Amino acid sequence: MFKTILKREILHNLYSLRFILSLVLILAVFIAHSLSFVRSHPSALNSYRESRGLAVKTMQKDASGSATRLAVTQRNYDLRPRDNAFIADAKEKFLPNSLVFSAWNVFGFQNKSGSSNPFLPSYDELNWMFIAALIISFVTFLFTFDAVSGEKESRTLAQALSNSVSRGTLLFGKYLSANLSVMLILVPGVLISLLIVLSTGAASWNGSLAGEAAAYLAAAGLLTAVMAAFGLLCSVLARNSNVSLLLALSAWILFAVVIPNSSGFLAKNLFPIEKAETVMKRSNKAREDLSRAAPPGSWMMNSGNPFLPQHELRANLQRKLLAAEKQIRDAYYLNMFRQFEQTRRLIAISPVAAFEYLIEASVGGGYQRFRKVWDDLHIFQIQFQDFFTALDAKDPKSPHWFNPSEDVSTTRLPVPFETVPQFTERSMSFADRFKPAFKYLITLILMGCVVYFTSFILFVRYDVR
Repeated sequence: MFKTILKREILHNLYSLRFILSLVLILAVFIAHSLSFVRSHPSALNSYRESRGLAVKTMQKDASGSATRLAVTQRNYDLRPRDNAFIADAKEKFLPNSLVFSAWNVFGFQNKSGSSNPFLPSYDELNWMFIAALIISFVTFLFTFDAVSGEKESRTLAQALSNSVSRGTLLFGKYLSANLSVMLILVPGVLISLLIVLSTGAASWNGSLAGEAAAYLAAAGLLTAVMAAFGLLCSVLARNSNVSLLLALSAWILFAVVIPNSSGFLAKNLFPIEKAETVMKRSNKAREDLSRAAPPGSWMMNSGNPFLPQHELRANLQRKLLAAEKQIRDAYYLNMFRQFEQTRRLIAISPVAAFEYLIEASVGGGYQRFRKVWDDLHIFQIQFQDFFTALDAKDPKSPHWFNPSEDVSTTRLPVPFETVPQFTERSMSFADRFKPAFKYLITLILMGCVVYFTSFILFVRYDVR
């Protein structure tokens, strides 16, 4: 009996106008996105390579000058555009993508949009994640909003239940058929997009990409299941399809638009942190206090003789200034990260937002990628500092007064560039991706189960007359 119900519901969906229109829309959007990606991605990679090449040349020049100049110069490390960004850009254009560091500190981060028009980055870009989060979630509601209320209006619901079929079996048949119908719309779009991207060489097929594509389909199927459960809930809450359509549209706007775009408001009001101006004032005050308390001659400068006592005083003061600023700024950055993460946990009450965070983790992008690079760069900075101090210790002409900001009182010898340690971003491992993805995976599963069970309880008591 269940197979008969499932077959009937699937055929009803497949032969409907909404299925045909949804399929055409999804295919068109996937094709447009893929063509856009294969045109823009090579340009982004070329810009990255030019920036990286310039950074390497600058380091080579500094290394040929002296090891001290190499160590104290602040440098930018730019994040490489991801080859799998066609699955999910993870809103990386809004996140910091360039980190500033030297051998003595990781100073901070900035955002390089790479766009010639500063207004353009404010627009969302098409990608698989965007298509599922907005379009597929909406299409799922189209297949479920009238699953019960619509059949009641057409008087076919009572007829179906007059046979030897339980209400639970009928409801689950409608639920499963809606999920399968939506996936039959999504999968062709994904396959066509992959074919375009791979055939043009914008990405290479490998085990990692295959796993990411499979993870996307699994996550999209889970999102579809959750939204279908909400659609059924709207259908059993209403007595006619017009009301259930209004409820479904309201739910979609809430989940796909209102909650995800309330993050800024929620962060400022529920998890406030200090303003950047306040942090800057505290940092400047700390510098002024240390400067006033420094021994006389700490700001004197004479590069002719690095062994002069004032160079030691100046180096000691510069280290104290750096340590004070680092303590204040690092605390501020940690508060920023904490505010962002707390807001995310709250926004994840939207299944669309939880899906986006799940995909972001599965492709190794977005905030999770930035935090890994940020943490890895701090480890590298200490290694870079150890490399420099070891070089300085071998130079008998160096006074060994470490000044983290100026090329003054440490070794003047050049260093072979091939021996200089280079920071390279390591791709996120499966464990790195699974840990943040797991909580959003569980969130979606629990949400879908609770909503479907609620729909089932209401349907059991539903008046089909």
